[in-house]
Amino acid sequence: MESTKILEKVDIFRGLSPNQFESLGEISEDRKYRTGEVIFAEQSPGHEMYVVKTGKVCIELGLKGKSDAATVHRVGAGQVFGELSLVDRRKRSATAVCEHDCELVAINQEKLDELFKQDTQLGYLIMKNLAELLAGRLRRTNLQLVASILWE
Repeated sequence: MESTKILEKVDIFRGLSPNQFESLGEISEDRKYRTGEVIFAEQSPGHEMYVVKTGKVCIELGLKGKSDAATVHRVGAGQVFGELSLVDRRKRSATAVCEHDCELVAINQEKLDELFKQDTQLGYLIMKNLAELLAGRLRRTNLQLVASILWE
């Protein structure tokens, strides 16, 4: 399966066996989006995470009192987004917009939860890797916040 090839290159799936990648590929769904198309909107329910196969995705935050959104992150091939929904099951914290025509792999939260129940080692590895990814993002955000405070 073509989706399995890209999943093997994604950090949060590091350490999985070939059989585990095959299982992950079975619950994955390929999707295509055109430039400018909204993949998901801020405050919408979050039931999937995505892996970028090709193209780029902008992650945007709406700003109160402003008509334009602020791009806070760009995601390219081999990177994930929408992963917070796997952890906290809350509404989307940002909007994801296709910046350049995209091919994505969507992984449904409920199907992934079932896979975690069937293969606890797979669940442990993915959640451990996801925690490392989120910790890295939080550290970068903290540094950006400190830098912005120092420059005010």
